[in-house]
Amino acid sequence: MSRTIVIVGAGFCGTVVAALLLRRPPAATTRIVLIERGTALGRGLAYAAHDIPYVLNVPAGRLSADSDDALQFLRFARQLHPDADAEDFLSRSLYGEYLLDVLDQAERAAPPHVQLIRVFDEVTSLAHGAADELVVHLRQHGPMSADQVVLALGNPLPPVQSWARGVRHHPAYFHDPWNIPRDFRAEHSVLIVGNGLTMVDVALGLSQEGGRLPLVRTISRHGLIPRAQTIFRPTAVQGSGEELLKNAPSIRRVLAASRRLAREVEQLGGDWREVITFIRHLAPQLWQRLPESERRRFLRHLQSFWDVHRHRLPPSMAARIEHMRRSGRLEINAGRILELVPEGGELRVVWRRRGSRESRSFAVNAVINATGPDYALKRVADPLFQSLLAGGWVSADGLDLGLRTGPKGACVSADGRLQERLFYVGPMLRADHWEATAATELRAHAEQLARHLAAAADQGAGSSAGR
Repeated sequence: MSRTIVIVGAGFCGTVVAALLLRRPPAATTRIVLIERGTALGRGLAYAAHDIPYVLNVPAGRLSADSDDALQFLRFARQLHPDADAEDFLSRSLYGEYLLDVLDQAERAAPPHVQLIRVFDEVTSLAHGAADELVVHLRQHGPMSADQVVLALGNPLPPVQSWARGVRHHPAYFHDPWNIPRDFRAEHSVLIVGNGLTMVDVALGLSQEGGRLPLVRTISRHGLIPRAQTIFRPTAVQGSGEELLKNAPSIRRVLAASRRLAREVEQLGGDWREVITFIRHLAPQLWQRLPESERRRFLRHLQSFWDVHRHRLPPSMAARIEHMRRSGRLEINAGRILELVPEGGELRVVWRRRGSRESRSFAVNAVINATGPDYALKRVADPLFQSLLAGGWVSADGLDLGLRTGPKGACVSADGRLQERLFYVGPMLRADHWEATAATELRAHAEQLARHLAAAADQGAGSSAGR
């Protein structure tokens, strides 16, 4: 009996899951339906083609989509760039081409009983069908039956902050940082709200206009910007992390132990980035051992510091940001926005510098929201997520970090049950694992899920044949 696995979203996660199912397929006859609401597979927002040559934040030697072939991406890159090195930071659009190539090769090598169907459409809702099947409703193609459904949806848009609600539709406010004009001139000024990796992308995008770079200001709570990458040994720090894990009930003690470890590594001539990588691999265990009160404490007091050390910039991008700062075209600020006041075609930004009680203001030609994705399900505007939440198919965690999931990414319903046919893989796994945004972590989740889906397809086919 034929089985159908529907994968919703064809960015990194959806593409990798589909490729894995093709390379290590179920024994049963299986249709893999990969649905993408955009115009290209394998890209998503992260690896879409842009006029601006955005580069990856991780060296080429650490970005393989196959854990059994660490240099797969590097070999692909060398077909176009023969001199590419494992420590090079290559373009994001090239990585999108690589993911599509991975999928194409897996499809060509797949056995005849496994078929990949590519669909460009938007999934709007799920429903229960006959014989325990799910029904996937698509905006244009209508309903489609599925035995298992994988939600491989990427990052949502930033939250609508309180200061933006009154200007949400003002022409100078841009809620989507990836959809902004590129015609600013030197006499213009732009405010980017947020100081993370998205801010860097936006600022460098604006700087592509040659000598017409506008004055760029930023505001974030702490005024911290991502640190630069270096060439370091990712596996230099060895061990089980016993001390860190035994301190897990207290984020203060975890922080103290982490600082001690960093000092020891640096005294031996190492790099603090080695320690961050070591902690990153322990993060799921640490996060799961922390009580909710300590998780909240981390999010309130330490997340900003973790983010700028964990999510780092390629050296070339860090150097360009530093050049913009020194030239006076980029001003980094720590503080809080109080309100945005329309002034014709401009916006006046009323804000308070961190540590000050006095408010101040300045006018800008554009305000760009780069505060990062909003993982709170109750605020996600995506129609599919709204439908899933309203129907009780999925449930949010208590800290608004994403979706509640169980083993293999099985979604947890509103009544607390593990869904046997609905799975999620993507950045909203951070609710249970914290580290769930980089290719390395997401690849591991994708591989685990693909193995489970293949086994479940065979088990389901066997059960159907026996009836």
